[in-house]
Amino acid sequence: MIPWSFESGSTQLKIAIFVTLALGFGLFFALMKTPPRLRPKIAATFTFLAGLLYVGIWLWPTAHGREAGDIPANFTEGVAFWLEDTQSQFQNLSNILTSFLLLMGVFSLVRLHATRVSKKQRDWPFSLVLLICVAIMTFIGYWDWLTVMNMKPEELEAMRDVTNQPFAVWMKDLLFDGLLQTMEAAMFSIIAFYILSAAYRAFRVRSVEATILLASAIIVMLGLLGMAENYWSIMIDNMGGLEDPNALVNNLRLEAITQFIRDNLQTPGLRAIDFGVGVGALAMALRLWLSLERGGSTS
Repeated sequence: MIPWSFESGSTQLKIAIFVTLALGFGLFFALMKTPPRLRPKIAATFTFLAGLLYVGIWLWPTAHGREAGDIPANFTEGVAFWLEDTQSQFQNLSNILTSFLLLMGVFSLVRLHATRVSKKQRDWPFSLVLLICVAIMTFIGYWDWLTVMNMKPEELEAMRDVTNQPFAVWMKDLLFDGLLQTMEAAMFSIIAFYILSAAYRAFRVRSVEATILLASAIIVMLGLLGMAENYWSIMIDNMGGLEDPNALVNNLRLEAITQFIRDNLQTPGLRAIDFGVGVGALAMALRLWLSLERGGSTS
């Protein structure tokens, strides 16, 4: 019987969790005692087996129309059932590993800035502010979670009114929505000036390609300006576009030109870039799965 199919809270599930933890700690201890030259091979083996599961999920025939309690009719369907059940469990495992990685990141950040504050290194007051903010947000976030978890359904419904929100929820909204997200918006708005500077350098006319890029960018940007589009439409109307909707001159409207550039130039280019990125990601995934990626090592 598959361990994760045990009933929640059952003795079998508790025994399976205990055995899994014991095996995990045992394997971790054994890996620490393994000679350093064998550790990359062991890691490569586990990486290959873990990736092989997802390769099987994508390549093995899928059981369509499966319902709860269905019994596989043959070996192929049995493997399909097992892969489908295993995939959800591995996704949960990925979320757990992600949370551990996040915890390690927070621990590393706190340790780095705590060391800087304790030794009074350069710009240590900024590190102190960061540590204080981390502590406050962690405390308020956990307090808000406990408050919401212990509330009754009618209390949660009444909380839609801002005046009925508990103090912990109000503080979380103030710190997260009122301060953090506002400061992030301000920071990204400052980046717009750097983007404008980069666009100026990129659009400088130095070749035929740069000229085409500059002309296309100007047309698209003018198409986003309502005033420019309005004056351009008035000019087209005066040339006979208003009297005859099927007139050829209507193809010269700013919105029509902008739409043509987007549909026939911009979108195909973006799809080509996405295709190239996908091929590169597939190649990198295969190299990681087969442990062919050595990073910066020359061996």
